[in-house]
Amino acid sequence: MVGLGIGQGYHNAGRSGMDGIVMMGPDGRLKVHNGVGNLGTYSYAAVSRAAAEVLKMPWDRVDIITGRTDLHLPITSPQDGSNSIFTNTRTFYGAAQDMLTKMKEIAANDLGGAPEDYDISNERVHQIADDSAGMTFGEVAARGLELGGKYTGEAELPEELAEWTQIAADRLAGTGFMGIFHDPRHEGNPPGFTVTCCEIELDKETGKIEIHDMISIGEAGTIMHPKGMDNQLVGGAVWGIGLSALERHLYDPQNGIPASTGYWQSKVPTYLDCPLKIDTGWVDLPDPENPVGARGIGEPSQGSVSAALTAAITDALDGHIFGASPITTDMILNHIAGTSEESVPLAQNNYRG
Repeated sequence: MVGLGIGQGYHNAGRSGMDGIVMMGPDGRLKVHNGVGNLGTYSYAAVSRAAAEVLKMPWDRVDIITGRTDLHLPITSPQDGSNSIFTNTRTFYGAAQDMLTKMKEIAANDLGGAPEDYDISNERVHQIADDSAGMTFGEVAARGLELGGKYTGEAELPEELAEWTQIAADRLAGTGFMGIFHDPRHEGNPPGFTVTCCEIELDKETGKIEIHDMISIGEAGTIMHPKGMDNQLVGGAVWGIGLSALERHLYDPQNGIPASTGYWQSKVPTYLDCPLKIDTGWVDLPDPENPVGARGIGEPSQGSVSAALTAAITDALDGHIFGASPITTDMILNHIAGTSEESVPLAQNNYRG
């Protein structure tokens, strides 16, 4: 039997209230102090690009300082809940903007004019009217070190910095030219959406499902890293396939002890369970609450696939709804045979009433 399904996935895709720190020394290299973890998506690199964009710096002139708290990292969001890209591009964009403002102040003080008379290009801050009158980023950083105070984090830090960021800023103070920013908290959460369409073939004799075609489209603002976006959509698809068709968690109904104690009892998807190709795409509409327009997509990519696959199974079985997840082969065969399944408390990880 052939079944067609369509599903939508949603998850809140960003937070606020975090901090950002960027540093620069006389060598003119930008150092982004980044507390975002790495679950395999390299989000710490993607969000750091916001700082490089503000300062118009080549990526090979940027160092990401991460991985250890003793490297003096600000408080940043954990890498969960689809929030990393939205939350932390805001903080590093803000920290780089603070550094840019200070660069223009230093140049105006040393070369004359007002800060608004200056712009940046080619790792220099220079007068707009006469770009020969300027300073390299390295020269500005060296001058900031001489001046101290707010230019090196020794004074005028933003209010409401998290305690962890205050400790980091205190230990970095005086060691380099600093840009620092606290992202004020705002109400609500930006949404991340995906829509998935899939086509399956269901074998009524074995209960086995084979996915022939699948495409997921994401709506996650500006796409910062197209390959990363593709990986998120495909990875979420595999997650959704496991959720809706394979990974059943059984429990002892008397005391709640898990009865599924290994992958052989709660199967995860393999290459043989997934379609040969999972197609992806995205809308690429900037989010108005993010300075680079980006927001997250991790969880939505799983939800839409789960919904689409469940709908396709229902379609292949002439509209029968199991009201459960996962829908495993024994459930399909019992339905076809007309055998009822009675649910009992804690028998499975979902409601089957």
